Amino acid sequence: MVEGHGVHRVAQRHRRLLLGKVFKATSPNGRFAQGAKLIDDRTLSRIEAIGKNLFYFWGDRGDGGKNTTVVHIHFGMSGQFKTAGFGKLEATKNTRLELASESDDIVAHLSAMTVNHGDMEFYDKKVKALGQDPLREDADADLVWEAFKKSRKSVGALLMDQSVIAGLGNIYRAEVLFKAGLHPETPGASIDHETFTNVWQISKDFLRRGVETGSILTVEPQEAKVLGPPWTRRYIYNHSQCGRCGTRVKTWDMAGRTVYACVKCQPLESTLDPPRKKQLAKAKGHVPFVSHCAPEPRQAASALDAALEKVSAGEKRNVEHVALVEESTLELAELSRLKVKELKTKLSDLDLPTSGKKEELLKRLVKHRPGKIPFKRRR
Repeated sequence: MVEGHGVHRVAQRHRRLLLGKVFKATSPNGRFAQGAKLIDDRTLSRIEAIGKNLFYFWGDRGDGGKNTTVVHIHFGMSGQFKTAGFGKLEATKNTRLELASESDDIVAHLSAMTVNHGDMEFYDKKVKALGQDPLREDADADLVWEAFKKSRKSVGALLMDQSVIAGLGNIYRAEVLFKAGLHPETPGASIDHETFTNVWQISKDFLRRGVETGSILTVEPQEAKVLGPPWTRRYIYNHSQCGRCGTRVKTWDMAGRTVYACVKCQPLESTLDPPRKKQLAKAKGHVPFVSHCAPEPRQAASALDAALEKVSAGEKRNVEHVALVEESTLELAELSRLKVKELKTKLSDLDLPTSGKKEELLKRLVKHRPGKIPFKRRR
C-alpha cells in the first residue's frame, strides 16, 4: 500500500510540473473515459494530498468551485502517477488517465486502484470521511485525541484507521509504537495526553522524513550507526530481533494485518478482553520475509547503481511505494530492454569499449551518452 509520505511526494512533484497547465486528457484503457472528458482542455488549478488520497482540481479557482471537477485518486498497493517528456511514455493496460501537453513538453500517466470524479460537494464528503493527516498544516491533533478517548479500539487499530489518522500504514504503525514504547494492544482510551502527543509527534516526524528521503526510515542516523545492520532503517518491522535489546520480535493478527512488537521494549500494561487475549496468545516469533514494500537494499555506490538496481528489481513495482518514476529511470529501463548485441552496437557508435556483461555495458553507455540521464554520484 502506498503510504502517506509517498502520496505527498507525488503532490509536491506535480505542483511543480503540472499545476496551472492545460492538458489533453484521455483514458487509454477506457476505465476513466467520462472523467477524462470532463477535464480535457481545462486548467489544473489545485492539488491536495490527504493521507493516502490525492485530489486534483480542474477549473477556474475564481468561480468559487461552481464548475470545478475534482479527481480523487487512491493508489492502492502498486499504483503510480509518472511524468516524462511529451511522447516518452507508452500506455499500458493499467493506464487509466493520460495528461498530455505538447507545448509544455510533458505527459503524465496514472494507474491506480481508485480513480473517480465529482464536484466540490463530492470532495467535501471525501474529506469529511478522512482523519487528520500529520503532514498537513491544517491537521488538528485535538480531534485525534478526542477519537482516542472515545474509542474502544487498541492503539494499534487506531493508527491504521484512516478515519482517525490519515496516512499511516502497517510499517509506520510498527515503528511508531515501538518508538513510543507502546504495545499495539494497549487500549487507545487508556493512554494519557502526554503519551498520545508523543505518538502524534513521532508519526509526524517519521512521515516528514519519508517525504524528504522517499523511504520509510525510522531509525535515527546516530542510532543506526550504533545498532548496525540490519537495523539501520527500521527497528522491528520485518526483523526477527529487536534492534535495541535483542528480544525476539513477536507478530500476530490484528484486523487482518500483521502487527509487530518487542514485548520487552513495549510491555503490555493493560488487561485485554477475551477475544484480544486469545489473539495475542497466538503471537509467534517473526520470521523475516523478502519485502517488496520496504526492501533492505545494499548500499549503492552511486545514483546510477541505485537506478540499475530498481530497474532490475522492477521499477514499476514502486520501490518503497514512492509512486513516482523519474524520467531518467524510465530511459534507463528502455535501454535495459536492449539485447547485449544492440548495446554493443550503440557503444561502438560512440567509440567506446564493447567488452563486459550487460550491466557493465549499460553503465558505460549511460555515463557517456551526451545530455542523457543526468545521474549524479551520491555524497
